[in-house]
Amino acid sequence: MAVTLFFTLRSDGSIDPDLTVQIPMRDGTHLPTDIYLPYKGAKKKPIVLVRTPSGKRAYYQSFLPLTESGYIVAIQDARSFLDKEGKSMPWITDGWGELQDGYDTIDWLSKSSYSNGKIGTIGFSAMGISQLLLAPTAHPSLKAQYIGFAVGDMYNQAIYMGGQVRKNQVEGWLGYYARHPGVLKAVLGEKEDSPFWKCVDCISQAHRVNTPALHYGGWYDTFSQGTLDSFVAFQNEGDHGAKGKQVLVMGPWTHHYPRDMRLGDYNVPENAHYPPHEVMPHHWFDHYLKGDHNNVKEAPPVIYYVMGPFDGTSGRGGVWKTAQEWPIPAKPYTLYLNTHGKLDNRVVSAGSEGFVYDPENPTPTVGGRNLFLAAGPKDQTPIEEREDVVVFTSDPLEEDLEVTGRLFANIYFTSDRSTTDVALRLTDVYPDGKSVLIADGIKKLQEGESNPVEVDLWSTSQVFAKGHRIRLSVSSANYPQFERNFNGGTEEEPRVATNRVLFGPSHPSRITLPVVMDQ
Repeated sequence: MAVTLFFTLRSDGSIDPDLTVQIPMRDGTHLPTDIYLPYKGAKKKPIVLVRTPSGKRAYYQSFLPLTESGYIVAIQDARSFLDKEGKSMPWITDGWGELQDGYDTIDWLSKSSYSNGKIGTIGFSAMGISQLLLAPTAHPSLKAQYIGFAVGDMYNQAIYMGGQVRKNQVEGWLGYYARHPGVLKAVLGEKEDSPFWKCVDCISQAHRVNTPALHYGGWYDTFSQGTLDSFVAFQNEGDHGAKGKQVLVMGPWTHHYPRDMRLGDYNVPENAHYPPHEVMPHHWFDHYLKGDHNNVKEAPPVIYYVMGPFDGTSGRGGVWKTAQEWPIPAKPYTLYLNTHGKLDNRVVSAGSEGFVYDPENPTPTVGGRNLFLAAGPKDQTPIEEREDVVVFTSDPLEEDLEVTGRLFANIYFTSDRSTTDVALRLTDVYPDGKSVLIADGIKKLQEGESNPVEVDLWSTSQVFAKGHRIRLSVSSANYPQFERNFNGGTEEEPRVATNRVLFGPSHPSRITLPVVMDQ
């Protein structure tokens, strides 16, 4: 059955909704919602809802194929989209607070003549965030969610990382969704423990969630850790309808998959275009909204892609794996920083490496987990040749090494300024010399901060192949992915910092990798 059979096509190829309804919220605001029917006169059907701050026509064609499976699709303008000046941050009214736009929308739809009382939600990015915030409201008609590339803890996973502002993302994001110039200043002015951030942290509300959900994300997605943490929280701490009923899918993807199959300097491997299990949206909703006995129930709780050399050379990577839980069992493997730029599994020597960090010439962002910047595994050798970057590299590996899980580094670090940053990049060094980015992280240092400095590089799943080397580079910037640290100065009058990495028996700077043994 073709979608176009029951929809009005415009001359530009776009499709008109069957009708638009105005759904009332509890404060009297009405949110316009486009309704797409599987056939004319359809009633008493399961409904799949999309709520979006981008406008209901932005991505609507991505969801219309669900009508071919017999679903009514409802796509709604979120409240923030209606405010053309963008005077508030999106999602503030999407959760469990005084205003609950998601709950009210489901309540209205479930009581309408179109619904059989079963509602599912779907959407990625901003639409995924709306779903996560909706989940703790636990409306009884919400039966399933399909959440992509989303973040559950807005402060730690979207706006900041390691205490530093995710500059390019935040300015671009709020510039698009909240155009009023005061919004950015107000958001960045909120302290970490303020009530503002608590109302956009659904992970802390996981115990209230009562709905099965599929969470999908990518290792090079800007919200990768948010996807993992939301799954873990709902799976382990959710109410009876959610606990043990979540599925996680992590692929070698950027935020723009599948619309863009580029992956840094490479492309998404062909075998990673789709997961090898029956977990596509129509499968998920057929099971939970129609009661079909398909293979969704047999899907493993964790489905993840283990990356390998992106140039296609041989190794144990480049495969899908499954697990019963996240994180999967792994053995900590520690690599220590040593003299002569060595990275070794033992402390060999003591010393230090210094560099000068100038905020007016910061180490640039090249690939990584980005939203608007080029994302993915890109070659870091141009960065590593800079004088404000110090590099530590292992010997060639004697066998493949699978690293799957969260990455942490502990770096002994000094500065002649009261505040500066520690920016790390973990790379896979190929035999031809390419240094391909696997993960990065940053930590904003404050005066009097104790050593060692712990830097969170988030999570990955990567096989470092035999003959490859592991590299950790240390600098004080990753700009404009992160805001520059002005070293106690200001943007108008920044200060230059002389920073130093210490290592040896008294200062065992190191990175710890979660290594998975042969399965």
